[in-house]
Amino acid sequence: MSLNSETSRSAKAESATSQAALRVRAHWLVSLLLVALSAAGFWLFSRGFLLTRMVLPDHSLPSVLPFQSAPGTPESVGPDAALASEWYPAKYERAIILVVDALRVDFAMWSDELNSTFGTAGGVPGSQHIGRLMPYHNRLPAIAALSRERPDQSMLYRFRADPPTTTLQRLKGLTTGQLPTFIDAGSNFAGSTVDEDNWLQALRRPPIGIINGTKAARSHNLVFLGDDTWISMFPNELSDTQATETNDTLQKSRTGWARVRPFPSLNVWDLDTVDDGVLSRLPMFLLPPESENKSEIIRKEREQWRQLVKQPHMWEHSDFNEMTQANSMVSDKVGHAQLHHEWDMIIAHGLGVDHCGHRFGPDHSAISHKLAQMNTAIELIVNAIDRDDKPTALYVFGDHGMDNKGDHGGDSPREVDAGLWIYSNRKWHSKESDERTARVLRNAQELISSNALGSSFDQDLKESWWRNTHLSDDYKSASGEHLFEAPELRSVSQIDLVSTLSLSLGLPIPFNNLGTAIPEMFASDNDSSAEWGLLSVLRLNAAQVLQYIEKYVSNSRSHGFTDDALRLWNDMYNQAEDSYRELADAIGQNPKNRRQPHIRELEERVAAEYFAFTRMVLGSLRQMWAQFDPVLILAGLCTLVLSIAALLALYAQSRLRSLDIIIARAGWPCISGGIAGAVVFRALSSVFVSSGLSHMTSLDATVAGLAMGAAATFCVALVSDSKASTFAFVPQLQWLAVTPATVLNVVAAVATIIHCLAFSSNSFTFNEDSIVLYTVQTLVLATSLLSVRAILSSSAGPKRASGTRALVCSLLIIVLNRTLAYSTVCREEQLSACTPTFYGAPSASISTVYLAAANVVMVWLVPSAVTYALRRSYSDRAMVSKLWVSLGMRVSMGMAAAYWVLDSIDGQTASGAAAASSPTRSSAVNGSDWSDMRMALARMAAGVALGGGLAAWYASPFCLDVELPNVPILSQPQALSTNKGASRAPAGQSQRTAVILGYGNAYGAAYLIFVTVVFCVLFLVQQPMGGIMLSLLFIELILCVELFDALRDTIEEASSLLCAQVILMAQLSYVGYFATGHQFTLVSIQWSTAFVGVREMQLVVCGIIVALNTLGSFVLTAACMPLAVLWNESLGTQLLRLAPDNYISRITGAGAAYAAYHAVVSVSSAACAAWFRRHLMVWKIFAPRFMFSVPITLVSSAVLLLVAIGLATVHILRMGLSVGNTQAM
Repeated sequence: MSLNSETSRSAKAESATSQAALRVRAHWLVSLLLVALSAAGFWLFSRGFLLTRMVLPDHSLPSVLPFQSAPGTPESVGPDAALASEWYPAKYERAIILVVDALRVDFAMWSDELNSTFGTAGGVPGSQHIGRLMPYHNRLPAIAALSRERPDQSMLYRFRADPPTTTLQRLKGLTTGQLPTFIDAGSNFAGSTVDEDNWLQALRRPPIGIINGTKAARSHNLVFLGDDTWISMFPNELSDTQATETNDTLQKSRTGWARVRPFPSLNVWDLDTVDDGVLSRLPMFLLPPESENKSEIIRKEREQWRQLVKQPHMWEHSDFNEMTQANSMVSDKVGHAQLHHEWDMIIAHGLGVDHCGHRFGPDHSAISHKLAQMNTAIELIVNAIDRDDKPTALYVFGDHGMDNKGDHGGDSPREVDAGLWIYSNRKWHSKESDERTARVLRNAQELISSNALGSSFDQDLKESWWRNTHLSDDYKSASGEHLFEAPELRSVSQIDLVSTLSLSLGLPIPFNNLGTAIPEMFASDNDSSAEWGLLSVLRLNAAQVLQYIEKYVSNSRSHGFTDDALRLWNDMYNQAEDSYRELADAIGQNPKNRRQPHIRELEERVAAEYFAFTRMVLGSLRQMWAQFDPVLILAGLCTLVLSIAALLALYAQSRLRSLDIIIARAGWPCISGGIAGAVVFRALSSVFVSSGLSHMTSLDATVAGLAMGAAATFCVALVSDSKASTFAFVPQLQWLAVTPATVLNVVAAVATIIHCLAFSSNSFTFNEDSIVLYTVQTLVLATSLLSVRAILSSSAGPKRASGTRALVCSLLIIVLNRTLAYSTVCREEQLSACTPTFYGAPSASISTVYLAAANVVMVWLVPSAVTYALRRSYSDRAMVSKLWVSLGMRVSMGMAAAYWVLDSIDGQTASGAAAASSPTRSSAVNGSDWSDMRMALARMAAGVALGGGLAAWYASPFCLDVELPNVPILSQPQALSTNKGASRAPAGQSQRTAVILGYGNAYGAAYLIFVTVVFCVLFLVQQPMGGIMLSLLFIELILCVELFDALRDTIEEASSLLCAQVILMAQLSYVGYFATGHQFTLVSIQWSTAFVGVREMQLVVCGIIVALNTLGSFVLTAACMPLAVLWNESLGTQLLRLAPDNYISRITGAGAAYAAYHAVVSVSSAACAAWFRRHLMVWKIFAPRFMFSVPITLVSSAVLLLVAIGLATVHILRMGLSVGNTQAM
């Protein structure tokens, strides 16, 4: 007993000493510093390159016209003028805005030829679409019928959007009239309050200039229903007043009442909730109360509205209570009658069509039923408007379109071409006014095209008519010829709606607006005694745009406008003003002169000059608005380069000394260098700002100085060590000797250079998937040649066996790479030479059931591969391996695979249900009865992985077992030792012994178990093809670890192979990224995965899920990276036992090398984006590639250094040290 007690005390003392010896504070300090340096570099570069435009705080007021002196315009306008002053007499008292999200222009058109040709069963012989009308065409007959029956009350337009085509950016443009900035795309999912002047502010702004005893300007009452994105943008303007309304509150507030009902917008799998919320509440405002009107027509319409709602539970809301006191739509001041009679604007934003596109794609029967639902809603709204005695306008439009996959966000033609249909219960244009408008637009086109700057504009700015090629492109003969000619349509810019809507309602144009009023809306306003309405509107519009430009230039030193552009704009505006004065002189004192032909011709010429001016400004700003800050761009690039130098210096020094020594040497110099850099840069920033070279703030200067100073001194402190320079870790400069390791490292370096040079051309950049695949295959081929060399140069023995193992691994990786290349999603630029396969069919946007079933095979394949990798060291016999890998991992993956099988079945079920159901009852489209089962499967799969696998690994990570064979110990070579130096028993020893199975690969096997948990989580959030490809990538990474472990047994300078291994694994992460259905474009982000295991939108949770889906290959590869050091490390490895700090330093150094690769690629993409900042494709290709490189680099570095090494690896090493110096007994 005393001997056992003494042994126990010794073991405890050794355990405590070992754990204390493994210090990780230095690792955390170094890791956080390196991640922070990269983040600072990216932030500085983004501040200079992706600079958002300056937002002017000015607001347009009805009492102040944009010009202060002109013929017939008073020199100044006093405050009392607000009572009678307005920019333009209101045409309408009411307006309804119906946003059909993602309503592409061809969705809104009607073609009799198309219907007669493809609406029959026979179709067209030799056609690509025999007997098949696309499900999104000719589904809005109400628009076509009303346009034919009442051509002077309605008109359909192509509604051209400015990219990026995300909803938030489009709504900003549609309310402020401004161009979007690229960096704002990311805010589409977090909301962003709009501070700029906009027509919603003007609508809700309290009337000004009210004097006692004088009639006040009328306040406006507002109704909003639908997409909650509006609420995040306009929280004050769209604030419901029902809860605070009393008999005198509204009179005091003077802003009118508001009814606001937002609905969650980002659940793209839910096709009906938002639309049902909108359609169920619109009748409250459009139809009179039942107590007021009980006619049969109203009763039938009320029933039609009710049938449009798909979900019966929608009627359970308190809004629909019959009793007034319990109805949340009414108040003491505003009852049912006021809700119907007194509203001034209704904004209704439905999302069903957009969600159909994201969920199923446009080529799906579900979209036809959502469009049919909208068609009925439009008919009912028009009926209500026609009964209204107040002049009312209806605007039906899409905020963007969708591509052939149902996605949006980019700038492809089908994404930017939305539809706009305007209808009114009053005549607002005529054949004569349209002819005058056409002459104005053609004259303006000539003025723009005749200018050198204008000739380079996009066609949609120069030309006002457009042929709907989207319609004709979908119907071609077998030879590729169009079966009918594309119809012509009027084309306007989306931001043109702002000035049109504002002036038609008697509101001022928002101060920052760059759009031009739609001419047809005002061309018929032509009283013989007053100025032509279109001319008045365009003059106001042009003066407002010029006022904005002048204010912007005066407020911003780095406005980015060239002197030539400013001179041209002023010349064009002054020319238009001179022509206007000439017109005023020609009319003279006799208003009857306005009817003379030459006067009308002069009016049209002047209007064309104003129109050309506003279009010239818009076109110029589209080309030049990128306000690049060269100082911040250079500071960001320098910081990133220095961070790479710090990573490489750490990698070099980590092989020579512990991190504690590195911190002791570089810590204080790093701090002092950062402080000195901040002081210097703060001083320089004032010079840069005053000279107009930069707009950097004091925060920018502080961050730049701290980052560059700290990084530079960190590198200098490490490199300046006289005892061991940065490159001393290369024994006798073996980089210069021609050895197998040198050759392999040179090939790896060339592969890195090729990857970086890919960003020097736009064509190379969008073909990055092919370039990376080529470099990876080349690098693996080089390893296979080294394997063959080892086999040929060795006779039978361990070295030959290792060479054979390396050759098999390299050949398998080559085969798996070709398999990964099969899965593709195509960029717009690749469509001519690329066939998408990610969803199982070129035209599919949801995975087929067969593809989901193939994903089930991975449930057997991946655990089997892991088991085989563990079997070489007998680690597969341990209890944790048997329970988790053989059972728990398969259960988690099986439930995840079952989730996606049911999801694919739901998609097909929805398709069949949509085809069989009526347009007014298609709730099955939204999902099937499998939704609850899918939710349970997803949550249980995550629970098994995190709650079961992770917990089991944390409690007992080692795959060790004990066997008691009565045979010599040498019969179990892999159980106790590996080529990395575990001790062997004497030959010929034959006694009953205890053999520790898994001892030779204790650390590698334990860490691989942790990686399997990470893989299971990532597998869950990947779509079927993505799950298959991620599984193959995981197997590839295991093979890569085995490959280099075998190569180290075949060549002498084994330690120098780490660089090549790091580069190969890093490039494999890019191969996996493309294979899992992603490209470096916003459109390729798989937003639908945000709701895996989640019923409703939860911003943080859904954001994490989408990030894991998008960056899954990078997270998995970063998690696998420590295996490059830990694989086949025995439990008794001497370096760890004697110098644990040096051991963890080696692993951190390997992580730094991996992070350096991603940082180098990121710097290359950033530098090329900066160099090509005036390139035509900068925002389409170069900028998105840089933006994606930021999360790739930061997430890869953080996952590897902080999680994989800082938590998982440290936990394993501490557990291993606590075991003590275990020997065979």
